[in-house]
Amino acid sequence: MTRVELNQFNMMQSVDQFFTINHSLISSNPAIVSTAGKLKSLIGDINALSQVQAVSTKTESTIKANARNSMIDNVLKVAAGMSAHAATTGDTRLKMTADIVSSDLKKMRDSDLVIKIRALYDAALPVATELAVWGVVQADIDKLNTDAGQYTAQSPDIRNLKVKTVQATSDLKAKLDEANALIKNNLDAMMLPFKNLNPSLHGEYLNARAIINRAATQTPAPPKEG
Repeated sequence: MTRVELNQFNMMQSVDQFFTINHSLISSNPAIVSTAGKLKSLIGDINALSQVQAVSTKTESTIKANARNSMIDNVLKVAAGMSAHAATTGDTRLKMTADIVSSDLKKMRDSDLVIKIRALYDAALPVATELAVWGVVQADIDKLNTDAGQYTAQSPDIRNLKVKTVQATSDLKAKLDEANALIKNNLDAMMLPFKNLNPSLHGEYLNARAIINRAATQTPAPPKEG
């Protein structure tokens, strides 16, 4: 939530608490009871949506970045062995496939990096036995294919998480707007008669109804009556 939204939500919770504490004083009025119950339900929805909104992709992105770095290290290891073998055998095609620079790999888009790795994997398989002398074992070659698959699978997961977060932000705003409107258009009017019937209770409602700006030092005035 933004600071403004958080201040509004704190007010909503204060209003909800007011009606909970003073339930016995408003229990004889079905309209107020029903509307206060709707507010409580909206607060529950807002809490749930704020949890989804708060989910960060930072952890997932860090995991993906670490996987990318590890994958690149293995690519360079296999490529180095292939280059050495190509130089020994005079295999120009293999030499060109293995001509990989670390800085270029790091700049590549995910899709291009995966394509490059799969091409290296396909080229390394036929000479896997010969690469052993250059410190490249079958497990290193197999890891190229495994890592490429796992890395590809991670991207949609992170995108989907971002989509859910964006949607939750939109839904959260809608629920906040609905709760604000409920208080302003319904509860404020329903509580107005208590200014005469029970001035103390009405004053308590106005205090609960006040939006406090937590980022400011001034004490806000209660909302205007009527």
